[in-house]
Amino acid sequence: MNQEKKDLLCFALVVVLATTLIVACFPLFHITSNWAANVLMFVPGLVAAALLLRRREAFGSVGWGFGPWRYWLAAIVLPTLAILIAVTISLRLGYAAPAPLSTPAGSLIVHPAKLLNNMFIYLVISLPLAFGEEFGWRGYAQPRLIRQFGLIPGLLGLGLIWGLWHTPIYYAMHVYPDHPFLGPFVMTPIDNILVVVPTAWLYIRSRSIWVPTFTHAFADILWGFSGLMFPATHEIQNWAVLQVVQVIISAVLLIDLMSKRQDSSEPKLQQSSVSA
Repeated sequence: MNQEKKDLLCFALVVVLATTLIVACFPLFHITSNWAANVLMFVPGLVAAALLLRRREAFGSVGWGFGPWRYWLAAIVLPTLAILIAVTISLRLGYAAPAPLSTPAGSLIVHPAKLLNNMFIYLVISLPLAFGEEFGWRGYAQPRLIRQFGLIPGLLGLGLIWGLWHTPIYYAMHVYPDHPFLGPFVMTPIDNILVVVPTAWLYIRSRSIWVPTFTHAFADILWGFSGLMFPATHEIQNWAVLQVVQVIISAVLLIDLMSKRQDSSEPKLQQSSVSA
């Protein structure tokens, strides 16, 4: 096993085990706040930063520029399109229903200005948290996994680790109250495996860590508010509809990644620069 594979194994084990141990302590201290779980989003980035410093690798390879504007547009369009299609289909099939207009969530349906204002506030709050994840998953792990195992196996491995990392958090915080085991242990890893391709595509094409960071935060906010305004009446079926939409989007983007050569500057994301 070469050094980079050892570092990847170390990254995965430390991130997953550290998060699991921290979450296991939540009941001991009676921690039930979602904000405590949200802080754990910094764990992948902190572990990645520690490994980069240990190996004296430059942080510049992560990609700190803002990238072409068209990928920022894609960062907005892709999650909006996916969730809009999924919610529309779920409403048609009866897997979700509009919240009563008399409720705070239902009132957002008929007050778009209020909805946009709330989404903007949560987006600002979520961006630093999303960066904590993206620096670790996309900035550190993705290029190394692709370099060591190839595009498809590398992304599959990244999605699986990413999903398993969420599992103890979602289990402890009862994110799926009707499916306490199926949700965290099966549905969550599948969801992350399917999401990993769009975020990888945005990162590789834009050459900027900020684009997947924005997408991560924006998609979380979109899905969160859509779930409030159009709550699921059939949780598994509603989740399955979104996965089908994500499969189609991921397939298109994966074909693009496999068929188009990167330009001369893109391979910088696939290389580790070692400082002198």
